[in-house]
Amino acid sequence: MAAADLVLTFDLGTTACKASLFALDGPRAGEVAAQASVEYPTHYPAPGWAEQDAASWWDAAVAGARHLPEDLRRRVAAVGLSSHRGGVVPVDGAGRPLARCLVWMDRRSTGELEALVAALGRDRIHATTGLVPDGEFTASKIAWLRRHAPDVVRAARWYLQPRDYLYFRLTGEPATDYTLASRTMLFDIHRRAWWPDACAAAGVGPESFPPLYRSAEAPFGVTPAAAAELGIPLQARGALGAGDRPCEVLGAGVAAGRLMMSTGTTTNVSAPASGVPDRLDRRVMCSLHCVDGAVLLEQGLSAAGSILRWLRDRLLGGTLDYARLDGLAAGVPLGSDGLVFLPFMMGARATRWEPRARGVWFGLTEAHGLDALTRSVMEGVACEVRACLDLLEGMRVRVDEVVAVGGGASSRLWNDIFAAVLARPVRVPRQTDAASLGAALLAGCAVGRWPRPVDAARDINRIAASFEPERGAAASGARVRAAYEAVYEALEPLFHDGALS
Repeated sequence: MAAADLVLTFDLGTTACKASLFALDGPRAGEVAAQASVEYPTHYPAPGWAEQDAASWWDAAVAGARHLPEDLRRRVAAVGLSSHRGGVVPVDGAGRPLARCLVWMDRRSTGELEALVAALGRDRIHATTGLVPDGEFTASKIAWLRRHAPDVVRAARWYLQPRDYLYFRLTGEPATDYTLASRTMLFDIHRRAWWPDACAAAGVGPESFPPLYRSAEAPFGVTPAAAAELGIPLQARGALGAGDRPCEVLGAGVAAGRLMMSTGTTTNVSAPASGVPDRLDRRVMCSLHCVDGAVLLEQGLSAAGSILRWLRDRLLGGTLDYARLDGLAAGVPLGSDGLVFLPFMMGARATRWEPRARGVWFGLTEAHGLDALTRSVMEGVACEVRACLDLLEGMRVRVDEVVAVGGGASSRLWNDIFAAVLARPVRVPRQTDAASLGAALLAGCAVGRWPRPVDAARDINRIAASFEPERGAAASGARVRAAYEAVYEALEPLFHDGALS
């Protein structure tokens, strides 16, 4: 029998499932041995709706695994999982989906959210669950299903999040972890238990959710059917893993004093803490971390890298790649020649929580070209991240340096801009695909290979590049931030009144 010295992970993103094989032992421990990615569609049957077929996630996982070398798959000791959060797929007792998953970006449950806030109180929801009330989370989606799909609700045995569904297909058993439970808006993060009042308001009982386990547990083995489909040993354990952001923070080796900044389609800002802060700002989300006893303080933009993609594809017809755009923007000094961009193409989340906000270029003249437009987008995202950082510091959360992961971390120019605007060193680790590594570390911990996953992450995923604020950049960065905030403050009344919607 082949040595069981590899971990297979599935990172279920919003658009694709990434299958990866990581070495468990030896000098290459924690390194990627093979990797493949398979996409699946998101369906938009009505404005504001966003759905995915849960079965397509498993199909993508199987296809991704099958792209990996067969001889390596025979050496898998455990399977680790990571996924996007907040979505809900109702299933029957056998785990069969009864409807498409309403994914995190689905906004149809606005009315149900308003009813939950009216019943429970906005501040009480935040104080109990750590979440800023929003339709992104599971609670209002279940309430919507109860109102609009009662037959589905009557037939539902479990309400699963995306990772939970993959785990059911992998092991045949219902299970969830604390990181995903704490993103439902139905969970008391202080008691680490389901919140009866919120469950009652949403019309669901705690028994409709899978049993809770720690993220670094592997309570079940894989089924014969799953082992055969994936081409892995029947002896492999099914490690639970966590939501994508906790996995990402773990994989990036981020602990106290560090901030994780993940930039892809959007940008997420996450800071781990040893417990729920006494001064938790009502604009900051707090959920449970995959590291025992810790929490994550989270903020997130609605759009970041997707704006550069829009610039490339919609304005330029796809004629330039990102490297060329970087090259053009690098020729413009910090401040974009007086051009300010507000990156609210999909509304404002993070510190502002204003869904009616819109993207704005301010100060545009005929002297500005594509180079300044591109750079201003990068600077606008950096300014919004700085607003997130300032809010954390107001809560007495220390941020000495920023660890950049995700696709945006590959841009040297953007990292330089972040360093200047954030007035902090920006560090880029060797593996910027940190969510997959985090899932691997949790799986390795579950089978006894990496008992201290945070320490293992720091050793495995060491810093590969550093970007320091240049001398004199602090003053320039401060001017950029001041101009950005002035533009937002001037337009905020128009956003709030819906005049620009």
